[in-house]
Amino acid sequence: MCLESGSSRGNSVVVLGGARLTSLKGWVAEVDSGALKVREGAAGAVLMDFRPPGFTPGAKDTNALVSALVALCGEQVPPVAILTNPGPQYGGARRLCALGELRGCVAAAFQAEDEAWAWLHEQLDLDPSDAAAPVPVSRSGHPEAPTC
Repeated sequence: MCLESGSSRGNSVVVLGGARLTSLKGWVAEVDSGALKVREGAAGAVLMDFRPPGFTPGAKDTNALVSALVALCGEQVPPVAILTNPGPQYGGARRLCALGELRGCVAAAFQAEDEAWAWLHEQLDLDPSDAAAPVPVSRSGHPEAPTC
């Protein structure tokens, strides 16, 4: 997990991911840590990168990840961008986004890192009352992993 600079309003993004996160247990612990950063005010958004470990969230996994995020963030659930590889991993990320949206989270899945960052910066620059805007979804190419 790392913090990266975010928007013109001074928000940061918690980047979650890495080769060591290959299980649901590892991801829930990572989401717990990231959500605490959001709750403490150290970050205003979350970027989850499923690409390096190739983690594909199933139905049970998505429920556990969204529950961890919502439980620790409280009423101020941050925007979440999810980076994936093409195929089933992308489908699992879209399922996670849909479930998150049902629980008050603005989320989107991306296969291009630059598009994910652009979307996050856009979300961070919005007024909080505008945060529930429709979510664009990208199906473009496979980018390089973020550096932390």
